[in-house]
Amino acid sequence: MRVGMLVANGLVLGAIGWMASLGGTEQRAAELFPKRAQAVDTAAADFQGLEARAALTPSTGAVAALAVAYLDRGQPGLATAVIEKAPREMQDQPEIAVLHARALFHRGHARDALAIARDASAACADATSCAPWLVAKTTRQVAFFEQAVAAGIEDPIANPDATLAAYDRSSHEVRLVAMR
Repeated sequence: MRVGMLVANGLVLGAIGWMASLGGTEQRAAELFPKRAQAVDTAAADFQGLEARAALTPSTGAVAALAVAYLDRGQPGLATAVIEKAPREMQDQPEIAVLHARALFHRGHARDALAIARDASAACADATSCAPWLVAKTTRQVAFFEQAVAAGIEDPIANPDATLAAYDRSSHEVRLVAMR
């Protein structure tokens, strides 16, 4: 029995030594995911198409695509303008409301963002009118904005440490969402 344990320990130590000599067990994120292609500077043409679709035929998809493009480029003011220019019934849809709340938060209007996120979460409360991913997204967004407002965060850019702490606190809250 004792000899078997010594052999097992020797094998484990040998495996650890082998792995350590080959660079360890960790992989960097760059090695796990495929490399992104360098973006060609066609952003102006892309924005023109998105803006034309949102202006000429305002649909939920067109408005959401343009708002996401603006948010991804760090222009929450333009994203807010696009959403607020959309018809009111479109603004009340949870898919658009979560983007509106995100844009308002990045503009420094945390309390307004929380109110819109709560409305979107209430619209998805029965879990049959919204997709499961949207129910989860609205629930998480409300939890984060509640923590941000409780911490007194108005501008997430001016106070990134407090914003990260609010996000960490909100992620520790476990909420159950019933799935159909």
